[in-house]
Amino acid sequence: MVQDNDTGDSSSWLSSLKDSFNKNFIREDRYKLIIRGTKTTCFITFMSVLFGTVLAFLICLFRRTDSILAGGICNLYVKLIQGTPIVVLLMIMYYIIFEKSDITAERVAIIGFSLNFSAYASEILRSGIESVDKGQREAALALGYSEYQTFFRFVFPQAAVRSLPVYRGEVISLLKNTSIVGYIAVQDLNKMADIIRSRTYEAFFPLIFTAVIYFILAWIISILLNLLLKQIDPKRRKRTAKGALKK
Repeated sequence: MVQDNDTGDSSSWLSSLKDSFNKNFIREDRYKLIIRGTKTTCFITFMSVLFGTVLAFLICLFRRTDSILAGGICNLYVKLIQGTPIVVLLMIMYYIIFEKSDITAERVAIIGFSLNFSAYASEILRSGIESVDKGQREAALALGYSEYQTFFRFVFPQAAVRSLPVYRGEVISLLKNTSIVGYIAVQDLNKMADIIRSRTYEAFFPLIFTAVIYFILAWIISILLNLLLKQIDPKRRKRTAKGALKK
């Protein structure tokens, strides 16, 4: 009798789990909301990383110039952005700066995250550049290379290799931070999960699936940037080549 009760409880639990899954994702094609939200999250992340990286590189170059004004403006910008919570920055941009414009909330989110990412990425890149031995720059200049050639041929490649592991963590943080764009009416992955939860009054599947998708996206980003690091790091390429030869 005990075994029958256990079997019945297990069957009942699986049945309720199946019903809950159908209710949250199959009924009314609600899984399409998750797919659409995931696409929005990926798009915002990709565009923000792209524009933020370009802006970070420009900020880093300006800070390396002899101009006190350019350096001061860049330093103020970095400190101001780093000292402002991203959710507050997004709301200021959406409800104040772009309130009367026709720009979409999604584009506001990209602008906001690009500015936020650039401030942190510029610091990461600056630290990488400063970690390169100054003697290499002096040696390159002594050999007749220009300042421009010295930076892009010798200094920057080494700085990029040293900065990429920290940069990877910043990209993943940006991905996770995009979950707040619902505050400015962007229907990203997290917002779509909230919509499903508000319709079904169930939290388990929407939240668990959201967490799993964020984990998978972060894992993919980590793999891609690791592959990039292997391509640009001569030491890692040599280790990979030696391992292949031994096999």
